[in-house]
Amino acid sequence: MQHLCLMILSLLLSVAHSRRDDRATCKPVTASFCQDVGYTTTAHPSGAVGFNLQQIGQIVGTACSPHIATLMCRVAIPECGSEEDSRMKPCRSLCVKVKADCESALRAKRLSWPTRLRCEALPESNCVQDREDTPVAEVNTRSCEAITVPLCKNLPYNETVMPNMLRHQSQDDAGLELHQFYPLVKVGCSPHLKPLLCSVYTPKCVSGKPEPPCRTLCEKARSGCLALMNKFGFDWPESLNCAAFTTESCENDREDTPVAEVNTRSCEAITVPLCKNLPYNETVMPNMLRHQSQDDAGLELHQFYPLVKVGCSPHLKPFLCSVYTPKCVSGKPEPPCRTLCEKARSGCLALMNKFGFDWPESLNCSAFTTESCENIMNAEDVLALLNAGRYSVQGKSLSLRTTRLMLTLMDADNSGSLDAAEYLKLELYVTDIRREYVKSYESRSPPAVKQNQMKRAVAARDIPLDDDTFRVLWEEYHSQGGIDYDNYVSVLTKLQILKDRFQAHLLTLPCDCRVASFSLKQFMKSAII
Repeated sequence: MQHLCLMILSLLLSVAHSRRDDRATCKPVTASFCQDVGYTTTAHPSGAVGFNLQQIGQIVGTACSPHIATLMCRVAIPECGSEEDSRMKPCRSLCVKVKADCESALRAKRLSWPTRLRCEALPESNCVQDREDTPVAEVNTRSCEAITVPLCKNLPYNETVMPNMLRHQSQDDAGLELHQFYPLVKVGCSPHLKPLLCSVYTPKCVSGKPEPPCRTLCEKARSGCLALMNKFGFDWPESLNCAAFTTESCENDREDTPVAEVNTRSCEAITVPLCKNLPYNETVMPNMLRHQSQDDAGLELHQFYPLVKVGCSPHLKPFLCSVYTPKCVSGKPEPPCRTLCEKARSGCLALMNKFGFDWPESLNCSAFTTESCENIMNAEDVLALLNAGRYSVQGKSLSLRTTRLMLTLMDADNSGSLDAAEYLKLELYVTDIRREYVKSYESRSPPAVKQNQMKRAVAARDIPLDDDTFRVLWEEYHSQGGIDYDNYVSVLTKLQILKDRFQAHLLTLPCDCRVASFSLKQFMKSAII
């Protein structure tokens, strides 16, 4: 037992050490006011010790000197490696000049010079005098381009410019990284999350330059989603540090007024004939389609009457009513359930297509969330949602077998189905694996994972397998060329299930017992072989 405790302590120390190393690595400069100053990476994206990024952003925003951004950024968000190289630090003479230029402007705006910034502490030679001219010229040559990232297509603006503040050189690169947030956007933890993410990954193009993200928008998105992210072991990304943004691009916040109006609305009895026999009997207007009265909603809803009567899907009527006459909850409309939408669409689309109709854009299932869904997501439901969320690779989606394995992994209460929170966790899980697969293996022809690569992927997840066990696993899942995307997800999920069960069994053992005769590697071998 003593050896086991020492081993665990050693593991914890190694993890802590690796985290310290991770923090020391270079990261993208995310502060909007420090773009185009001649460098793109820093070890202090949140600001060096003693510097307040809000204050620095306000000082840079005064434009009191043509060199203000160069000086402030290089001391508050120093270029990666500048600690050991004076050539990356601003010169003393530059600091003195900027301070003299800005004294009156800062006083007028009641801003103070950073106490941590002392010009006499900066080098006199072999340093940065100013490097703004070249980057500015480069920015001016950039041109606006139409937004192609699917998540950001329906925005108040339709043109962006690359590279963005995270230094993605193309929209394809930006979209690939942005996709990791897709589950959070769809679950609807904050209505501000999507516009924030798009303002970072596909920023609005203004005269060939990217409009910086709004700090207020960032704070609202973070406030709405952080608790949910923490629940599943995630933290707010350092690349989206709200303190690095300014309020210069924030528009007037007009959201408070609509909220107040919503709070004054009252529930009313359902009068639309098609929606009278429901588990709920009160609705509230306007609905999500902006019908101001039930008469208006009922008039448009009537077009679906033939589909409801023909019975193409038992889910169609409850779904339509959840859109046109939503359930009233404390004076607010309950949002439609995305799972219900997918089921209704799946059952009726073929019949609609037969008569030349398509599923209405106003009922686009991807626009809804799972937050109002009950425990109705079985494996088939989950697969339909994943397919709708574009979790395929090169047109090949995950199989029902793999989806069932993932459901087993995420089904914390062993109910055989997933609730909204469990499904969100599943989406985050698939997002990580898909991003890993696309980044490392998709470019191969055919796209597949080779044997040594599979071994490394398994080892990276701290799952020990001996050669015999891995060989059996490989023979079961590989095909010509290696392991494809579906089987890759399936293998990793199966191994994670076994690992979790082994660890859960250890937790049930008495704390003073000796666990030395049966290791995780042996458990994996007995379970697989």
